[in-house]
Amino acid sequence: MSLRLLLPLQKILSFFLLSVLSVLWQTPAHGQAENVPVGHPVYTYLKRMEVKGLVERYHDVVLPLGRREVGELLTEVRGHRGKLSTAEQGWLDDFLSEFRYDVTGSTDKLYSLFTSSEPSVGAALGQEFSNREKFLYAFVDSNVAFFVNGLLDGDLRRITGDALGKQHAEYIQVGGRVRGTALGRIGYYFQATNAQFWGSRELLERDPQISQSYGIKTVDAQNFDFSEGYVRYDGRLFSVQLGHERVLWGNGQDQKMVLSDNIRTFDFIRADVQYKAIKYTFLHAWLLGSQSTLHFTMPFDPSAEFSETVIADKYFAGHRLELGFPGLFDFGFQEMYIYSNRSVDLAYLNPFILLESAQRSRGERDNGFWAFDIKTHFLPGFQLHGTLLYDDIHVPDMFTDKWYDKYAWQAGIAYADAFTIPNTTLMVEYTHVEPWVFGHERSRDNSYTSLGAVLGPGAGPNADSWLIRMDVLPARNLFLSARVTFGRKGDNVFDSLGTILRNVGGDALMPHRTTDPQTKTFLDGVRTNSRRFEFLATYEFINQMWLDFRYEFDELDNKTNGGREQNHQIGFRVRTEL
Repeated sequence: MSLRLLLPLQKILSFFLLSVLSVLWQTPAHGQAENVPVGHPVYTYLKRMEVKGLVERYHDVVLPLGRREVGELLTEVRGHRGKLSTAEQGWLDDFLSEFRYDVTGSTDKLYSLFTSSEPSVGAALGQEFSNREKFLYAFVDSNVAFFVNGLLDGDLRRITGDALGKQHAEYIQVGGRVRGTALGRIGYYFQATNAQFWGSRELLERDPQISQSYGIKTVDAQNFDFSEGYVRYDGRLFSVQLGHERVLWGNGQDQKMVLSDNIRTFDFIRADVQYKAIKYTFLHAWLLGSQSTLHFTMPFDPSAEFSETVIADKYFAGHRLELGFPGLFDFGFQEMYIYSNRSVDLAYLNPFILLESAQRSRGERDNGFWAFDIKTHFLPGFQLHGTLLYDDIHVPDMFTDKWYDKYAWQAGIAYADAFTIPNTTLMVEYTHVEPWVFGHERSRDNSYTSLGAVLGPGAGPNADSWLIRMDVLPARNLFLSARVTFGRKGDNVFDSLGTILRNVGGDALMPHRTTDPQTKTFLDGVRTNSRRFEFLATYEFINQMWLDFRYEFDELDNKTNGGREQNHQIGFRVRTEL
């Protein structure tokens, strides 16, 4: 290329780069680039507002959402204040106070202990019992927003029943959270907690979240810990995130079809593009494969045997395209692939490619899934949702009894102010997973699992469940929820020595073998029925100080051998964010 042509090309490229950078780094008036953690109660509130028809374009299939987006949704709800009950208005005011900086850019009414202007230490500490939004330290200027909270909670629980007899467990958990935004676009977040516990380790391991901690399974330790952290760029139309954080993916109110909270939190790269009624999400995650033990000797002493725990590397790659039709419905399509036993594959890091074609070009070694979902908006006060997931599509044998016709589906309804009872939301949901779903026949580590836990519905394949859930918001600082779950499961059949006698497709880690039947029977094998009743109550007696109560009854009925197990569990928890 001649120098005469090269100089204009350089000018064009320079102008293009400057234009892009000016857009990327333009500082918005306010708003934070961090996410709102998936367990935050604002999501329950916004779901209710969506069901009532008071917010549009609430893209909650993949959580978490950014603080800026949540702030905009709360502002939209505020525009319908006259349609809210007194309790709903109280919850809205509480959230608007918490997200005040994200909505208005103002730090008024925020309290920072370490920079307090109170005349004495006692007066400064006394503000921790006020109803202001509180931080240990907060700093905001035109370039940086920086917030620090201390975390403290104590938990006491008891169980009686067939599983553990009479047991108790208590723990005290301490930690901290640092979050903020730099240059109006770059969000950062770090949270770490560590808990010291007493009493029954087995009781704590029954908790679906605590059981995911590596520490709780370390028999010579009496503590468990959790940590999350990430950096996120929010460009309004698009965002990019790198980090370690809980991600949920699916329409379900109980069981998420794509990514649930059954698995240990993982590291990932995520990108989102959103414009009006269109949203696209890309996710590449680092998971954990099967665990085994390697036994070996060293050359200097062949008589001494050593062992090493080996966990395979595996990865999740998925993307989702959602199209919204305001006042009618939202429709989503997603592809997901699991691959393992090799380094990160560049083909799966490409966010703009059909993953099915990419994996074929790479030798068709991996485990692919397609899912389609829909949720409605045309009935104010009602919302219907449905999901169909396919684990390998064989068009000629769709919805037949062939074992390789592997699919799962879910359908549910949400009903706001159910049967004219104010401040209630009734949810009913059915989840159905056929045999052999989530397994993989060509690789032991390409199952749809992480460290043995299914990424989607917790019961795994050859199972179904019903959820009936009633949430009540009787007052600004009180949340009540009653949940009843009925489940059925067909497990594989083993003898007394642990040798498999019959593989019925009930375990995602046990693939179909050539010796297994070519047809399937739903709920075949060792049949168990489960029932669970939960009652949850959360009372915020002072802003950022909560008292939680939980009661749970669970029953497991083995229809094959006639065994039955019943348990009652009760728990109290006090938590605070200083």
